[in-house]
Amino acid sequence: MFVCTMLCGLWDTAQGRRLHLGSCKVNIHTHELRHHFQHIRQSMISGDDHKAIRLLRKDVMNSIQATESCCFLRQLLHFYMDKVFINYSSSHSLHRRTTSVLANSFLSITKDLRVCHANAHCECSEDAKQNLAGIQTMYDKLDQAAGAVKAIGELDSLLEWIERFQHH
Repeated sequence: MFVCTMLCGLWDTAQGRRLHLGSCKVNIHTHELRHHFQHIRQSMISGDDHKAIRLLRKDVMNSIQATESCCFLRQLLHFYMDKVFINYSSSHSLHRRTTSVLANSFLSITKDLRVCHANAHCECSEDAKQNLAGIQTMYDKLDQAAGAVKAIGELDSLLEWIERFQHH
């Protein structure tokens, strides 16, 4: 019985956690994302010269309705891939490799979310669009390098928000 429990736990870890984003269901390996993020987290936080500004505010993230979560996550991941990771540069090879792994993971997740969107399981409300626009506006007020460091440093907030939708 113990062996079965352990194997089931390992299988669950290998498969990722099932997220229920409104009607959309996807597997996301949040534990792997957290593992990679932990390698650079402290450097990003200490390199953030704009600590008074929050891009991913908890009140905004928590105001996203479950039915809007698929659309919001899809748009937010695109924001990270199209603006944040592209504008991030570092002299540290570990940081470059880690952000590359995170960007590739985000790309994979968006492919799954695109299927939900194509099948009309991903509702995009005006509120979700406005919340994302607010994040982008704050990001655009910073120079590209500072914005990228800030956004990457706040990935723990994104991962925490994603984990709210996990079903075990």
